[in-house]
Amino acid sequence: MSVIDAPPRAYPTRGGAAMAPAPAPAPARRATPRPAPPRDPRHLRVVAPREQARRRLTPAAGVMLTGLLFVMLFAIAIAQTVLVQGQIHLDALDKQLAVEQARYRVLRNQVAEMESPARVVAAAQELGMVAPHDLVYLQPGAVARPQRADGASSDDGGQTQGTDWSAMKPLLEAPAQ
Repeated sequence: MSVIDAPPRAYPTRGGAAMAPAPAPAPARRATPRPAPPRDPRHLRVVAPREQARRRLTPAAGVMLTGLLFVMLFAIAIAQTVLVQGQIHLDALDKQLAVEQARYRVLRNQVAEMESPARVVAAAQELGMVAPHDLVYLQPGAVARPQRADGASSDDGGQTQGTDWSAMKPLLEAPAQ
């Protein structure tokens, strides 16, 4: 039984026995030295864990690993730089896109204002044009009726007759080439 497996020893705590000196511990067993292994290189033996040679890093391997570490860190720094430059370029493109979209909205509003019927009529009157008293609308396959400037037809009192659109549709379609 080893010292670790032995039950704890009870010491007296009362009377004169408590004042008596503790018994001396048992002497430890000394390990007997092993005989030296034979020097024959072909001899195989079991090696104890404390006898195993620890493999250590050689200086050349240490220099190579340190160099590899620096190369990897340098590659990461280069990749990060490329990513940041790409992001800066994307940000510039986003700003340019926003400016061009705003310019497109302004130009679209200008086109809408220039195409408005009121502006076209005003520009025509500035150039000396006048509104006709009788408007004639041309429709293929239909009889043309003169109309007054207020939009009323001159011969039917503003009533329009039904138009046969099925007869007109072939005339309106673009010829196939």
